[in-house]
Amino acid sequence: MIAAADIAARLGLHAPTAEQRAVIEADPRGQAIVVAGAGSGKTETMANRVVWLLANSHVAVPEVLGLTFTRKAAGELAERIRERIAQLVSLGIAEVSLDPLESASVGTYNAFASAIYREHAMLIGREPDAAVLGEASAWQLARSVVAASADPRLVELDASLDKVTGAVLSISRALAENVADSRDVRAMARDFLAMQGLPIEAPRKRTDFTSFVDALGVVEALPPLLELADAYSAAKQQRGFVEFSDQVALALAICERHPEVVAGHRERYRTVLLDEYQDTSVVQTRLLSALFGEQAVMAVGDPDQSIYGWRGASAANLARFGRDFAAGGEAVVYDLSTSWRNPEIVLEAANTLIEPLDAGIPKAPLGASPFAQPGRLDAAWAETIEREAELVAAWFAERLGRGGRGGVHDGAPRSGALLCRTFANVGVFTAALRARGVPVHVLGMAGLLDQPVIADLVCVLRVLNDPTAGSELVRVLGGARWRIGSADLAALHGLAKWLADRDLSTRRLGDEVRAGLRASIAPDESPSIVDALDFLLVAPDSHSALSAFSEVGLARMRRAGAQLQSLRRRAGLGLVDFVSLVQQELLLDIEVAANAAQPLGAPSLEAFDELLAGFAEVSEHATLGAFLGWLTEAEQRDRLAPRQDEPEPGAVQVISIHGSKGLEWDVVAIPRMVDEELPSKPRSSKGWLSFGELPNEFKGDADELPELAWRGSQSQAEFDRAVSAFAEENKERHAEEERRLAYVALTRTRSDLLLSGSWWASQKAPRKPSPFLRELVTTGVLDAGVLPAAPESDENPRAGSTERVRWPLDPLGTRRVAVTAAATAVRAAAERPSGEGIGPVLADRIRLLLEERRRRAEGATSAEVPVRVPASRFKDYVDDPAAVAAQLRRPMPQRPYRATRIGTLFHQWVEQRSTGEHEAAAIDALDGLDGLADADARRDETVADATPERLRALQATFEASEWGGRKPSAVEIELHLPIGDNVFVCKLDAVYEVEPSSELGRRGIRYQVVDWKTGKAPRDAHDLELKQTQLALYRLAYANWAGVDPALIDAVFYFVEDDRVIRPDAIYDEAALRRAWASVAAAGPVPAAASR
Repeated sequence: MIAAADIAARLGLHAPTAEQRAVIEADPRGQAIVVAGAGSGKTETMANRVVWLLANSHVAVPEVLGLTFTRKAAGELAERIRERIAQLVSLGIAEVSLDPLESASVGTYNAFASAIYREHAMLIGREPDAAVLGEASAWQLARSVVAASADPRLVELDASLDKVTGAVLSISRALAENVADSRDVRAMARDFLAMQGLPIEAPRKRTDFTSFVDALGVVEALPPLLELADAYSAAKQQRGFVEFSDQVALALAICERHPEVVAGHRERYRTVLLDEYQDTSVVQTRLLSALFGEQAVMAVGDPDQSIYGWRGASAANLARFGRDFAAGGEAVVYDLSTSWRNPEIVLEAANTLIEPLDAGIPKAPLGASPFAQPGRLDAAWAETIEREAELVAAWFAERLGRGGRGGVHDGAPRSGALLCRTFANVGVFTAALRARGVPVHVLGMAGLLDQPVIADLVCVLRVLNDPTAGSELVRVLGGARWRIGSADLAALHGLAKWLADRDLSTRRLGDEVRAGLRASIAPDESPSIVDALDFLLVAPDSHSALSAFSEVGLARMRRAGAQLQSLRRRAGLGLVDFVSLVQQELLLDIEVAANAAQPLGAPSLEAFDELLAGFAEVSEHATLGAFLGWLTEAEQRDRLAPRQDEPEPGAVQVISIHGSKGLEWDVVAIPRMVDEELPSKPRSSKGWLSFGELPNEFKGDADELPELAWRGSQSQAEFDRAVSAFAEENKERHAEEERRLAYVALTRTRSDLLLSGSWWASQKAPRKPSPFLRELVTTGVLDAGVLPAAPESDENPRAGSTERVRWPLDPLGTRRVAVTAAATAVRAAAERPSGEGIGPVLADRIRLLLEERRRRAEGATSAEVPVRVPASRFKDYVDDPAAVAAQLRRPMPQRPYRATRIGTLFHQWVEQRSTGEHEAAAIDALDGLDGLADADARRDETVADATPERLRALQATFEASEWGGRKPSAVEIELHLPIGDNVFVCKLDAVYEVEPSSELGRRGIRYQVVDWKTGKAPRDAHDLELKQTQLALYRLAYANWAGVDPALIDAVFYFVEDDRVIRPDAIYDEAALRRAWASVAAAGPVPAAASR
């Protein structure tokens, strides 16, 4: 046997620690659990485990399966394994067979389940080519199912369309993820509702217990929600859709019903590595257990980092591993307890916070590596949140600023992160950072939607869609555009209350009718100020209900109301067109261009437009209401989901703690470590007694979840006691989850960590320091002096501030005098006769401008070549610079021909076929192709043949081609190739490894870059020569990126529709490309064709 230490020495790696060596050399045929703490080097250890297995001939390369959660993690593990295998072969350490067409299978859990489903779907009567629904398309389909329902029980739910949609999606996914049957849940609901006649049996209590009434209401909602969930599932199947959760559940069904599928996978994979096992869901665990139970499986995870319970993960997964996989119910447990990331002081704090938790499995405390940085653990406590934000900003400025200590580390600027439990007060901190000159980037949708220009736009969209969007209308009216004062807003609210008591002719309703109306609406539903604004447009100035309005305020409100009413009349436009119209009417494009104080305005609008287009792309009938509902849901999920963003040197990334898992930065700050924020106050302790929740007894990890002992209750009082005990268990479970969140947050830093808090934010009572901070002080990890005993003020000093401001704020501020003077001068000049008052200097400049305009009209102009150039445009610059210049000078939107859309879909289909994963939104655009084919043909004969049948024909042709049965080593990658002063953006469709190079023997392989084409083949030799420049750029870009000799890379076009492969006889090398581009650059700006 070749020892792990010997292999490491031969490969030039650090010698493995005793813990790592035990993991690497574990029984090749046994079941093992590796409890790997944060930053403990599990990816490196897993890769070295594979190398050891290969070197000792326990497995062959293609017999290795590695699964993890994110593409980023899968890519890192796959890259490590590839590198180690290549080293094994090149150094001749072991007789390892290296077939260029075979490699270890490393991917995500969802991709693995998807591959099983697609390969064997027909065994259970399902469609293998079903498109995977993304979040946007799933939301729209579920919403359409709910909207189409005529179930009268939905009226009794007292829930909005969007709330019911969210509940249907939640319960549908919960059923799939827990392999539960909706019929069983309905039967449980019937049993539960049979308690309706329970007696109260409580002294001096005459009314029903609130807990009893609320629970009955929640369970009464289950049957209609379950029926909608079933209808949603039927709609997915009918339309050829699945979700990721469906694929896993269906893959499990395949394995349970067809033992030959299980046998095939056991024969194919002799060793299995399961990464981040604590985050697997019930259905994923059951699938993996069915496939690989009692096989050679190693699960790696950390129960203390199980923070995704909201999506079905369970901290008890690792503890149950032996029962699920090992023959005798026991698996060998290994530890990786050395952190290669965190300083010792940070680990001391993290271990202190996590120590009270029982992980259900032995785990050694994390210790620092011999190479750990010194690091610092700082704490800052302030009187107010504003002062806290200033302290945090100063701390980052010292570490990231050019003059600060440690601003540069190892020759590169340091990276930083602000990890937030919630985003409620994030604006205070980002403002403080920007005031200090610290670059800051709020990651994800939260950063986008919090941008002022986007917040204003979304508010207007909500007002246009929902007459109850009162708070959004207040923001719009009180903002920079309309500047309505508080007195007039109060008058508008008064008008809304006046209208609420009147009929359409504004006659006062009778007392009985008004009482009935009040009883029919929710307690928190207020009269609509949106309707009141509409009333202002028809009411005369003399109307008695308008007496409280100022003259200026009334005029502005009428202008605002007229604009909103005009926009509503055009709401029949397509979603993208309508939102674009709203942006134009609000002058947002002009606003962001003119507002130098908000440089992110224009990029934010572009990002929002991309988000909107992605949503609209998955449905031909996307509505504004559906988009706004999805936006709320998507923002929440985005904040909780793990992110894959790379750290930004020299900047602070703002991210949720949930999103930070798996990432690391040089310096990290965790703000708002105050009671009820971190740990957060539970939104509810009701557990599954909440709208749209699957009861715990139907969840696969029910044994670890709080139990509501409702069966056998003889009275409402007894039931109330059961609910109280259930609520306490839910609170304890929430507290454990918050403790794990704090542990994850603390272990993200490589060097310095700051924990901060303050007594006062917006609340009426002071917030105490977080119990986590108090624990660190009590145990001596933090100095007791960092936490003052009490606030300086007994009342919120922010509320008692003597600062007075005028509201609404003047958007021009101190610039108003100068801007007003400039505007006056412009108006005066516009009103003067032409030429009057113009001096000789200005007259000469005007003459030059007019001459320039004349020359431009004659075509005597040019266009600068942009720095970034798509590789596909290289030939255009060389062959037809005039057309390029015309497009650069006056960009015209390109008509979205159906053929182009089919080409896009074909490329995405090839990608998902190769990777087993799906870029959700665009794939769902397949839906509706059938219904639109005829309409497209009527609109333009050139796309009459662009039907779903054409796409299917392209797919069939590809599958029969030489690439149909091959697995690419890279697919749909974007590479940047600098040539001269320009950067060419190369988007490679696929790269394949082919036969070993004869000149390099076993030391190297050849590569083939393939560019799929769904259009027409080149017309002639000249056309082919121009097109081959694209392949030449791709070849050179990949060679530079992969560190491969370009001579070992072939490049071909595959014109799928014609089933024709074109291999150019000659492809430009780097020198030829540079010469061709030099001729373009030497000519200067690209000349445009003359106008006629």
